[in-house]
Amino acid sequence: MWSGEELRRFNEVVDEYGSVNVYSAGDNIGALLRGPAQEVLPDVAVIPRLGLLFDPSIQSRIRPLTEAGSRQPEFWRGLVTPYGSDERLGAWFKIAHKSLVWHRAGEGTPPANLDGWQPGRLAIGAADGWVLSDWFENVLLAYAPEVYGGLFPPLDNADWWRAPQVASALKLLGTLWRSAFTPEQGRRALTMQFHDSILDVFVYRTADLVAAPDFALPVIERYAGKGVAAHFRFPAYRQNPAPLVVGGDVAVAMKDGGEKAVDFVSWLTRERKKPDALTRWVADGGFLTPFTLPPHELLREPAQELKSAANAHYDLSDRLLGGLEGGDGRGLWRVLTELFTDVTVNTVEPDTAARTAQDKLYAGSREGAL
Repeated sequence: MWSGEELRRFNEVVDEYGSVNVYSAGDNIGALLRGPAQEVLPDVAVIPRLGLLFDPSIQSRIRPLTEAGSRQPEFWRGLVTPYGSDERLGAWFKIAHKSLVWHRAGEGTPPANLDGWQPGRLAIGAADGWVLSDWFENVLLAYAPEVYGGLFPPLDNADWWRAPQVASALKLLGTLWRSAFTPEQGRRALTMQFHDSILDVFVYRTADLVAAPDFALPVIERYAGKGVAAHFRFPAYRQNPAPLVVGGDVAVAMKDGGEKAVDFVSWLTRERKKPDALTRWVADGGFLTPFTLPPHELLREPAQELKSAANAHYDLSDRLLGGLEGGDGRGLWRVLTELFTDVTVNTVEPDTAARTAQDKLYAGSREGAL
């Protein structure tokens, strides 16, 4: 799905390997890998949504790995290992810390607790559905970690979506959004993309906080300069652990790619002797791997948290399949966009909006059920 600067830097990496043709499938990568046209399948796919690896129609086209990724930390290896199997379907190329809240250096005080947090002037790129799902995942994981793991395979019984903790987390999320946005600000946020929400805090200063993954840093430093940013962890709820939502891009070898595909995945995801372009990408910030602690002081602690993965949970929306599978205008992303619209633009009470959203999520979880 990469474009712009990320795609340029990835091309610099693979140029060191040799003759490799790279193209971005955008948000249609799931449809491409599921599609009936075998001749358009790539040799290798870098997949941004973990759940796609376990879609039966895609998993059957993947060549399991033996050596590639074998030295990656146990938490990350386990994510790409099918339930009840010891075969790894892929190896992690890029990982992301999705529980950071960014603010201007020297300004802002980390909240003591999620309960009662008044975030003030927030920037949210609500035009990108994944931004809203990151908010939901952090709030749900903070509020009810015991429910989070039941919402995706292999425990994805639709009744989990009817749990009262889900409704309470949605209400808490709606309350936070409602406190931070007037209707006019909500309408503006719905047209704002992730990149622009970063600028709202660090360039235009029309907001004070933005919840954003580690890869916000290169955007900040490109447009606002170095030494202007700080961050804190997304706040905990009462006595629960602070949430740690993680994401990433996993490289997989497709069966029709043969051994050359396996060799390329091994080269791309190896622990040592990384391509020079990848080493520079890590050094510049905005790129974390399972192995490397980056030199940038703002990313060293987040990178260490990803490596140890204590209390880490993988991005929920990126694990969902069926009626709740993510994507702009559909699934979980759509429901959360409608929740955001209800509580900010339409001034629906958070409790009412939360119950409506939960009903939609339950209905969506049953779509495609056997």
